[in-house]
Amino acid sequence: MSQDLIAQLKQLKHGEVKPSEAWLKNNRAVLLSQIKNTVGDQNSKINLENVWNAMALFMPRPVVFNVVRPMAVLLVVSIVATSGWITGVDAAYNSLPGDWLYGAKRAAEKTQVAMAAIVGAKKAETKLHAEFAKRRADETKQILNSNDPGKQAKAQETVSDLKIEIASVNQKLDEIKSDSTKNVTADVVKDVKQDTDSVKNTLQEVKTSLLATAAQNTSTTPATDAAVQTVQAVSEVKDLAKDASIKAVEVMVTKHLEGDVSVSVADVKKEINTTLQSGATDAAQSNSSVDKIKDVVNAAKTQVADLSANKTNNASTTAALTQKISEISTATNVAVAQTKTAVETTDQAVAKAVDSLNKGDLNQAVQAMKDVNNVTKEAEKIYDKTIVNAAQLVPVSPVVAAVDSSKDIKVIVSTSTSSTPEIKVILTPATSTINNSSNSKTEKK
Repeated sequence: MSQDLIAQLKQLKHGEVKPSEAWLKNNRAVLLSQIKNTVGDQNSKINLENVWNAMALFMPRPVVFNVVRPMAVLLVVSIVATSGWITGVDAAYNSLPGDWLYGAKRAAEKTQVAMAAIVGAKKAETKLHAEFAKRRADETKQILNSNDPGKQAKAQETVSDLKIEIASVNQKLDEIKSDSTKNVTADVVKDVKQDTDSVKNTLQEVKTSLLATAAQNTSTTPATDAAVQTVQAVSEVKDLAKDASIKAVEVMVTKHLEGDVSVSVADVKKEINTTLQSGATDAAQSNSSVDKIKDVVNAAKTQVADLSANKTNNASTTAALTQKISEISTATNVAVAQTKTAVETTDQAVAKAVDSLNKGDLNQAVQAMKDVNNVTKEAEKIYDKTIVNAAQLVPVSPVVAAVDSSKDIKVIVSTSTSSTPEIKVILTPATSTINNSSNSKTEKK
């Protein structure tokens, strides 16, 4: 091979390539034809290999495959990784499981996380997992509020994906806490905490909706297996979200004590206080809800006893209902006592944490905050079990609705002699006066 030829090849590989205008003009038509052939129908995929070959018609092949192609791939990946761009279609962002764009949305998310991991951007990777967890929670809420007949299965799918994202957030927080390089500052962790709190609040709305509709069509049939499974799955992920929120505060404290000034000591104390108050509210909410269920069950129990005494119903069916009410009443009373203890324990832990904060002992305050979190999670499990159990007897929709309202609960037991007595629960204005009759009785709050 001559020295001149070798020099020309090296120039093509390393030098500046400037195709002549005449050459470009002569080959432009061929290039466009090649690209057109790679597109096909609207729904078909572009064959990128043909695109590179077409470009090689008017540019040296080494330049196309060694320079242009890597740069193009890097550009596309960078766009996806930094801006959340999803296949160029805005509608993909709001797509839900079952939509044809949802796969593209999830693929783009995975690409973003993969790129952040490849370049070692722990800050970006952690925030992405938190952001995607918020998306999965919002998707779950939208799905369950829809009229889709397959919404329970789809909701369980998004909840499963949400569980993975929250687990990733927890893992990243652990890594950040033990990272001595201080690449991720406390202000980033604070943003992650806000995202996990948002997930927790959204899942609470989802749970309330599920529980409220679990037995709305009948007073004697328990919640469907699918609904109960979804409630359990949502509860599990909500617990993980609460753990992530607690861990985020713990990491903030660790970073602050290591000298991180991206958040002030006042900010750290505020986050601890907010988390403590949220836990106290959760415990009180669980106790109030269980107590409301107890009142409904007891009201039904009293009325069925009256019906049995007056012999206005079939004796065997009334006796069976009385037995069921008695069992549920006993279990509910136990639940009330347990959630009341949870409230007392939580109040003590909160007081201990506040005292630690006043003394400047952030680590002790964090430990008390963890204790509050563990107690409130158990109290919520008791409530979930109690309301599902009560759904075997009474429709729980108005019971759940009454928890945050100022309305009274009215319990009515039918006096039909042809079937098992039917228990109905309705809400009435708190200021109203309800007249008792032979077939109705009111339990006022």
